[in-house]
Amino acid sequence: MGPKSTLNEEEEGVLVLWIKSMAARGFPVTTAQLIESVQHLIKKLGRENPFKEGKPGRKWLKLFMQRHPTITNRISENLTMSRASVTKQYITKWFNEVESFLKEKSYFEILNDSNRVFNGDESAFFLNPKGNRVLAPKGAKSVYLTVNSDDKECLTVLISVSASGLLAPPMVVFKYERVPNIIVESVPSGWGLGKTESGWMTRATFFEYITNIFHPWLIKEQITLPVILFVDGHTSHLTLQLSEFCEQNGIILIALPPNTTHFMQPMDVAVFRGLKEAWKVQHS
Repeated sequence: MGPKSTLNEEEEGVLVLWIKSMAARGFPVTTAQLIESVQHLIKKLGRENPFKEGKPGRKWLKLFMQRHPTITNRISENLTMSRASVTKQYITKWFNEVESFLKEKSYFEILNDSNRVFNGDESAFFLNPKGNRVLAPKGAKSVYLTVNSDDKECLTVLISVSASGLLAPPMVVFKYERVPNIIVESVPSGWGLGKTESGWMTRATFFEYITNIFHPWLIKEQITLPVILFVDGHTSHLTLQLSEFCEQNGIILIALPPNTTHFMQPMDVAVFRGLKEAWKVQHS
């Protein structure tokens, strides 16, 4: 009873399959990601809809959940501290699940070629890094350095490297409406430039990175597809449109387990940790 849904049964079925597929790869889909993906899908289809700016609201989400009860809990569930606690069993379970997924999809042999296994990671660099050395009375427990409000501004760097050491062109995201020419000219040739309101990576900028930088580089370097790209299971990484592009172009996204980046994320441990220390020293 009632009006027809904006998306038909087949189109909503695609969304359900995407949600379940992402869960298997370690990317639990949030309601915000679902709504944003539906907004893009409606725009792509040119579909008439009752939504403001083509973006579904809570009512649509509630009805979608009712139509597809098998994904209701999956999409709204957050990891609790107890479930996300890092133990040997937790890590072993992740490895087993990834192995099962790769074998089920006939991707396991990719691991034998280090040129086809990548790790991507992003990190923010504050323009006024914390931790500047200051003089203070001996024994003082709390020492504060007053900074300007814009000193919290940052830029974000995204780097992807293969297990064999192949470095894909990085992407730098700035907090600008328009990136100044002096910055554009200073960036090495082939690097990607992005801009957001906050200077942080967003789903849109990550999509641009994969489609305009990473994938073209794979083709240019004649790297055998498909490839595996291990990344953090961060919300900024995921949309239906990104999943479709990766599926069609041989990029298998797999999420590293939560709360383990300090020892499970190669880029964080081997690259960004040292780079950030050098960044602080340079700006101290």
